[in-house]
Amino acid sequence: MRRFQQYLLRSWVVFFLIVIGIDLFAKSKDYSLSVDLFTFLLIAALSTIFVVDPVRRRHMSFTFHFGFVLFTFLTYGMLSAICVGQVTMLIYQLRTIHTPVGRRRMLHNYPFNVALELFLIVPAGLAYNLLGGTHGDAFQLTDNIIPLLAMVVILWIVLLLQYQLSRFLLGENIPSDVMFQLLRFEAVVITAELLYGIFSTLVVQGNGNSGLVMAAFALFIIKRSLGSSVQASDRIEHWEQIERLKEAAWKDGDAQFIIERYLRQLNQFVKPDIAWIKFDFEEGQQSVYYSLKDGRKLKADHVEGKVIEEIIEKEEVLLYGMQQEWDIRLYDCLPEEIQSVLFIQPEATETINCSLLLASEASGEFTKDFGYELYRALRVLSWAVERAHERERLLIDSRTDAMTKLPNYRALQEWGDRRIKQRDLYPFSALMIDLDHFKQINDTYGHEIGDVVLFEVAKLLMQATRITDLVARYGGEEFVILLPNTDLESARIVAERIRETLHANPIVVEGHTLEITASIGIDTLKELGDLASLIRNADRAMYVGAKFQGRDRVAAYHEWKEKVI
Repeated sequence: MRRFQQYLLRSWVVFFLIVIGIDLFAKSKDYSLSVDLFTFLLIAALSTIFVVDPVRRRHMSFTFHFGFVLFTFLTYGMLSAICVGQVTMLIYQLRTIHTPVGRRRMLHNYPFNVALELFLIVPAGLAYNLLGGTHGDAFQLTDNIIPLLAMVVILWIVLLLQYQLSRFLLGENIPSDVMFQLLRFEAVVITAELLYGIFSTLVVQGNGNSGLVMAAFALFIIKRSLGSSVQASDRIEHWEQIERLKEAAWKDGDAQFIIERYLRQLNQFVKPDIAWIKFDFEEGQQSVYYSLKDGRKLKADHVEGKVIEEIIEKEEVLLYGMQQEWDIRLYDCLPEEIQSVLFIQPEATETINCSLLLASEASGEFTKDFGYELYRALRVLSWAVERAHERERLLIDSRTDAMTKLPNYRALQEWGDRRIKQRDLYPFSALMIDLDHFKQINDTYGHEIGDVVLFEVAKLLMQATRITDLVARYGGEEFVILLPNTDLESARIVAERIRETLHANPIVVEGHTLEITASIGIDTLKELGDLASLIRNADRAMYVGAKFQGRDRVAAYHEWKEKVI
C-alpha cells in the first residue's frame, strides 16, 4: 500500500471513530439541536460567504468561519455549534470538487478538517459548560470570564497540536520556522473569531438576527484587511525576486550564459529538493533539461517527475501543496518524501519554450500567485534565449561562406588574429590551396556544377585536418588552412595528404566525373608574427612554387623565397 493510501485509510478511520464517539456522547447528555431553522440557515449562509474566499498562507486556508461556530455555541449550545461547523466544513470542501485536484483534496482533507473542527469546539465547549458557562439570553460577559478563559486556553492547546495531528493524518511536513509564522497568524485569526463570537452573542440579545448580520459585516472587514495585508507582503517579496530574475534574463550574453545566470539567480530564493528547467527548441531539435541546483545538463531518461508534462495538459501552472493532491501517475516517478510540486509551462515563442519543475519535501512550499509570477518570468527567459539564438545565428551567418559552409574571410581574420598572438601555439603554419583549372570546370559544365565542386572539396578539406585547425574559404577557388602547433615538415605532410585525398576522391556531379587537383603553398612562423604576412607568403609559395611549376604540387615559402621577392 502506498504512503498516501495509508494516510487516507488512517484519516477516515479516525474520522468515523470521532463522529461515533460524539454521537454517543451527545445522546448520553441528551443534547438537542435548539436553533430554529431560519437562524440556522442564516448562520450557514453567512459562514458560507466566509469560506468561499479564504485568506491563504502557503497551502493553508483561513476562513474565519469558526467565529460563527463560537456564536452558535454561546447562543444555542454544543450540538448546534457542531452542526454549524460541519455544514460549513462540507461547503468549504465542496467548492473545488469540480476539479480533479479538488476531489482528491476533499477525499484526504475532509476527515482531517472535520476532526480538527471537533477537537476545537468539543473540549473547549465541555470545559466552558463544566465551569458553569451560560448560553443564549442568560449569557453575560462579566459572569462568564473564567469559562471563556478556559475556552481560550484549550483552543490554544488544540491549535498548537494541530500540526502534529496534520502530520499523523496527512503526513504533512511543515518546517519549524514556517510553522511558527502560521501560528502567529492563527493567533490573530482565532482572536478575531473569539471576539466575534462574544460580540455577536451580545448584539443578538438586543437586536435579533439583524445584529448577527451587522457583526458578521465587521468580521468580514477584519478578514479582508488581514487578507490584503498578507497578499501585499507576499506580492512585494515575490515582485522583488521576479524582477531580479527578469533582469538576469535580459542582460547581454549568449544563450548558454543567459540560462546559467538565470538559474543562479533563481536558485538564490527557491530551495527545492528536486528542480529542473526544460528548453524545447525548434521542431526537430532535442529538448534539453538543466538541473536548477548546479546548472548541469540532465539526461532525459534520468529526469525525475518528467511525467508531469503529460499531466498538465493545457494548464499554465500546476500546483500541488500536498502529496494527497497529486495525480496518481506522479507517485511512481517522485520520491515518497516529496510533498509540494509546482510545474510551470508558459506558452511557446516561435522557436523556443521553457518549462520549470520545483518539488519540495515541505508541504505548501509554493503558492499559486508565486507560480504565476514565475510563469511570466519564464516567458521573459524564453524571449531572451530566443533573441540570443537569433543574434548567434546572425553572427554565424556573417562569418560563414554560404556556398561551402566554411568560415569566410572575416572569420579567418578573427580566428587567426586571436591565435597567432598566443606563444603556446607556435610554430604556426598556413596552407594556401588553389584548385587547378577550376575556370575550365565553370566554362565547360556551368557555375552550378562548379559550386557543387567547391562544396565537396570543402568537405574533403575538413576530413583531412584536425579539429584544432581552421579551414576557411579565401575567395573564388582558393582556401586557407591555419595549423597551430605545426612546424614546416608537419604542415608539408598535411598538404600532401590533402593533395592525395583530392586525387583519391574524384567528384561525381550529374553523371560527370571530375578529377580535381590543387596547388598548395606553405609558410610557417617559428616566433610571433602577423597573420597577413603568413597568408601572403603561403600565397606566393603557391603561385611561384606550385602553379608556375606545373600545378598539382606542394611548395614551401622558404624554398622559393628569393624568387618571389
